[in-house]
Amino acid sequence: MRIRAVTLHLMWNDDFSVVDMFLQEAEGVKPATVRVSVSPPPPDKAERVISALRDRGVKYISALHLYYGADEVYRYVSQFGVFSSFLDAAEYIKFLKTIYTKGEVHLSRYVALLLGGAVYNSPYFPASVTTQRGISISLLYPNDLQAINDVAHVLRRGEEVGRHLASTLGLEFLGVDASLSPWGEESVAKAVQRLFGVRLGEAGSHHAIYQLNKAIEAADVKKVGFNEVMLPLAEDEELKRLVRDGLLDLGHFVSYTSVCIPGLDMAPVKMGGWEVLKRLLHDLAAISYVKRRPIGVRIFPVDVEEYEVEGFGKTPALRLAP
Repeated sequence: MRIRAVTLHLMWNDDFSVVDMFLQEAEGVKPATVRVSVSPPPPDKAERVISALRDRGVKYISALHLYYGADEVYRYVSQFGVFSSFLDAAEYIKFLKTIYTKGEVHLSRYVALLLGGAVYNSPYFPASVTTQRGISISLLYPNDLQAINDVAHVLRRGEEVGRHLASTLGLEFLGVDASLSPWGEESVAKAVQRLFGVRLGEAGSHHAIYQLNKAIEAADVKKVGFNEVMLPLAEDEELKRLVRDGLLDLGHFVSYTSVCIPGLDMAPVKMGGWEVLKRLLHDLAAISYVKRRPIGVRIFPVDVEEYEVEGFGKTPALRLAP
């Protein structure tokens, strides 16, 4: 088990002096990323808040949610690389059109569309909104799963790390987002096959994902955020291979959203027209309403068969048929 992310959650008008101690202590648990998320500042305070955190050395900042339209989000994301989200599909499409036209599709990684409501105080950026002060963590653990019972054991270890860090800083431990997410060859798709003998794309895939979600839900740890299987295409090398081999396509990822939180995440999508994209988002919204849980969406609108995703390499594009 590795710590995928350690996140400090603050109010936008907090005293940011705690950030310095947090950055120092967080490095001690050797996370893949160290993050700060602030409650959404009023639009006229956003730049000051983001600049203050940047000046303290924070690289991963989540701040722009709820109050912000596509033009404002584009300005801050392009200038600061700050993480943001939309609740309105029309604003999300407007943002995607802007970066597509400007040749800045790489900015998609910083912005999510939340369908079915917001998620609070998760370390997973950008699809989370801060409402409390404290510490949250997420874990990288697909390779630790040799049996389904390993889920609870790993999550308890992660909770201990989070509680100790929060105690050291004198802050509340908000919880661990127990979502099973990948990073390169540390693959969720491989974990599914290892545990259930099913390759994603085959019959039984929905059931396998559901069983993992049940194990996550049953684990007796303090949780926050999404707490489900995640399938971000660009971040999972085995998912990429399955797409290239023709075993997974856009329809599969949409379908899997019924049993996992971001079934269409970090995914290049070869465009078939903006109206078609809007209809796709409506399908995903319908799934979230039936499921009665929020889902996150991040796509890269592209015109190529493979798209270079910063930090994760070449990723096959899913085809959006006109």
